Amino acid sequence: MINTAQNIAKILSDYENNTVSREHVLDWVSQFNEPDQGFVLEELQNIFQKTYYSKTKCVHILRLYIDHWIKVFKYPDVPTFIAETVFLKLQPEHKSQCELLNLLDEILVKFYKCNLGSSGRIAKRYIYLDDILSTGQTIGRNFNEWFNSINDVDKTKTNFQYLKDKQIKVHVCLLCGHSWGIYNTKYGLIKNIGTEVEAILHIHVYYMIENNIKDYSPKLNNMVPIDNQDPVIHEYLNSLNAVNKSEHAFRHSTQPHEENLFSSSVARNRLEILFLTKGIEILSRVGELKVGQIRPLGYTVKSHKTFGLGTLFFTYRNIPNNSPIVFWWGSNNWRPLFVVKNRGVR
Repeated sequence: MINTAQNIAKILSDYENNTVSREHVLDWVSQFNEPDQGFVLEELQNIFQKTYYSKTKCVHILRLYIDHWIKVFKYPDVPTFIAETVFLKLQPEHKSQCELLNLLDEILVKFYKCNLGSSGRIAKRYIYLDDILSTGQTIGRNFNEWFNSINDVDKTKTNFQYLKDKQIKVHVCLLCGHSWGIYNTKYGLIKNIGTEVEAILHIHVYYMIENNIKDYSPKLNNMVPIDNQDPVIHEYLNSLNAVNKSEHAFRHSTQPHEENLFSSSVARNRLEILFLTKGIEILSRVGELKVGQIRPLGYTVKSHKTFGLGTLFFTYRNIPNNSPIVFWWGSNNWRPLFVVKNRGVR
């Protein structure tokens, strides 16, 4: 177990918000029952190897995006492309979008001899960069507001009207996206803005989490437990003040068709139930939970009668609150593996 903890510490070595040492990993896992501790670490070592994105990895992905943009939009060089592209900044300074834009700027200076200061001199396209789309509520809110705002170039039109008239596209480029959240984002924007938004806004994802159990053969590369008939789990589910999507609370035992994230289907079943029951235990210590989106397996839509999004995606700068709370909860006699920043700050 000590070697596994050391391996995990090495994988997570550049996490910015706390030092993830071997001792820290062992201290965190000691909060689980002793017979489960070695299993938890072995399984997480496997998962983190696939889903923890170091700064080096994120730089690599952003450079892949740059290469893709140059090829698709047919530019001879990066500086010319940057000058004719507007990078949207719709989130507050402390959020992930601004940090990723800063990282992109570092990359442009280091590798391409230009910077974001020269961007948008001509607006031939707009790019919205972010690390993750989970439920889609943040991106949906951002674009509902921005599409309806007055355009900077033509004050007689909204941004949506201007883009439509000029046939300009908006490209949402993400490190990670959830398929269910992307569907809901598109549906919400079509409902609020109009069907023409489909031709304007395009979503690109490097790592897709296929989390809609109603899709055809989804990978379910997140945590969605099977129903093991545990009365504690059902008591918690029935206690939720939520009425929608209860059919998404449990997956069928035959899902996913092929296991690609966990070491085996047996290991998936065990770890999901371990994290779910431990999350329920942690929340039971809180008393009155004022934030309805918080669930044992992470934040989700408040009205959804589920256990949380169960996101298994982590970056060097932060982890999403949609991941199981055993990873990031930091009170009520629980010590987190990942200390998080800006949690609950919009």
